[in-house]
Amino acid sequence: MLVGLGACIVASFCLGTIFVPVKMCAPSDGFMVQFLMAVGGFLVSFAVNAILQFPPIAPLAMIGGALWCTANAFALMIMNRLGMALGILIWSSVSCLTGWATSRYGLFGIPQVVPNSSLLNYAGVIILIIGSLFYLFIKSTIHRHPSEIKMESKTKSELEVGTIEEPMELGHHHISLPVRLISVAGAIFSGLFYGSMCTPVTYLQNHTDEFPLASKMGLPYLFSFFCGILPTATAILVIYSLIKKNSPSIPPTLVLPALMAGVLFAFGIAGFFIGNERLSQTIAYPICSFLPGVIVSLWSVFYFKEITGKRNLYLLLTAYGCTLLGVLLVTISKDI
Repeated sequence: MLVGLGACIVASFCLGTIFVPVKMCAPSDGFMVQFLMAVGGFLVSFAVNAILQFPPIAPLAMIGGALWCTANAFALMIMNRLGMALGILIWSSVSCLTGWATSRYGLFGIPQVVPNSSLLNYAGVIILIIGSLFYLFIKSTIHRHPSEIKMESKTKSELEVGTIEEPMELGHHHISLPVRLISVAGAIFSGLFYGSMCTPVTYLQNHTDEFPLASKMGLPYLFSFFCGILPTATAILVIYSLIKKNSPSIPPTLVLPALMAGVLFAFGIAGFFIGNERLSQTIAYPICSFLPGVIVSLWSVFYFKEITGKRNLYLLLTAYGCTLLGVLLVTISKDI
């Protein structure tokens, strides 16, 4: 169990940090970024696959990668409108409930996993839901990057802009209510996909009679997962390039950060697979879905300054308390 919890903690840190390198740079619509993230993660998964002596590729696990990639393609657009913390916190909540319900009730052919204490398990999930509701009332300040201001004011030579290292000092722009609602709906939609991405792997691990070559371990599926991500990311990029008339948009400074984000995601999802293997999806999903939200909100508060003001901070602390209590109850429900 300790190995599983350790894997979940590593996964939570990596998954809560993946967009930090990208957030530090000029904004993008995300479609080129998701492709570069796929490339970075694919390279890590290939190295892991080589260390494991090239286990067979599982086509079913590729579906999980395609689900993640589809949701991730819209991640930056959502974060540019809701803020990094709020967007991730919303889809993490939906992802948690989706993953938990899939395992708890045996959906999509996944064996039903009933914890030793159903009361604690349900109580933990309910508290997590209550905590997630507080996130909806937190207002983020969406700061403008220097490149945006320079582009808008290139004809005004008297306007001076700050440096890239200090994006939060350059003001912010207002997000209208319709755009905010659409972005929240997009985050919910993404959460459904994120919450289902590990289901194919879990299915394979529990149906070795149907798939004799399937492994009970999680790491052998990492490369297969990214074999689903990379073609999907490529297809999305091609469609995007056609729509943009072969003029895809990405600031040059985003290339390496996007690759780094993919590397962080690969390590995060590897920890997620190990946590699922050691703890079961009923336990691992709430932990690996909510704790990254806590990590990313810490980045948002202390570095990017997206969440400010006593009211917002009180709401965030209340949500934190509910999240930590809920995760604790869900975790101990397995053994009590």
